[in-house]
Amino acid sequence: MRRHGHEVETEPIRAEREWSKWLLPIPLLPLLPVLPLYLASGRFRRFWHRHHYQPRQAIRPLAHADLSGFDLVLLGTPKWLYLSYPVARWLDVISGLEGKAVGAFATFCGPPLEVFEIDMLFEPLEARLRSRGALPAGRLGMSSDYHEYFFFGEMRSLFRWLSRKAYGRPLADFTLDGAVGKAALARFCADILRDSK
Repeated sequence: MRRHGHEVETEPIRAEREWSKWLLPIPLLPLLPVLPLYLASGRFRRFWHRHHYQPRQAIRPLAHADLSGFDLVLLGTPKWLYLSYPVARWLDVISGLEGKAVGAFATFCGPPLEVFEIDMLFEPLEARLRSRGALPAGRLGMSSDYHEYFFFGEMRSLFRWLSRKAYGRPLADFTLDGAVGKAALARFCADILRDSK
């Protein structure tokens, strides 16, 4: 955004107290038995998004709790199956989103699988933004090529294999430094600049 001549202010969303990485997945366990159905059925996904409980985590006080003075908001989050718990709390406490264009971007370990990575995060996130009066103005999903679970990088290895299987590309292509990632970032910036006018 700065390269496009815009003034930018950033603020991290920090948890009040970090949870153990082994406790974080516990609220997500109810989905695991029905994950195949979630992935296969759009009707079930819509039902799940309406009824699932979004965990939240207390966050530190914000310098910019009222965003009404900004022209555009960009919200970045990691994907924790759905929305990260601190970002979910941020959506509860922030004000000034009414009529505001909000571009959302996220990182996750895998390639940008349409249902599992993109829709699973952005559909509930954009619904929450709309409920706060915001106007979703673009989405960007980027691989971090990093996953801290379980003991020997098993999840990362799985996603690397899946990237080759689903896209015929190494997972590194979908990162910020990869060819696909760079093109996606350029499109995201162009889209949100166009949509926020």
